[in-house]
Amino acid sequence: MLAVLPGIAGIAGVVALYLITTCWKSYRPQHAGGGEGALTVWQLIAHVEAERRQRDQGGRHRLREPQPPPSTLDD
Repeated sequence: MLAVLPGIAGIAGVVALYLITTCWKSYRPQHAGGGEGALTVWQLIAHVEAERRQRDQGGRHRLREPQPPPSTLDD
């Protein structure tokens, strides 16, 4: 019985190595496409640029910088 054990271990090792090499990276999720309504990279870039332009424009509802207090020095 002990004489057969290295042979069984060798066969089991080869089978385990085969299973590991064939199944290790077989599951690789891929992008399946964006589908309807998905944005492209260029659309996202345009959206960010539009937000940046809107932020830089300012406007009526933008916060103003605080004004320094008037000086109270009498001449």
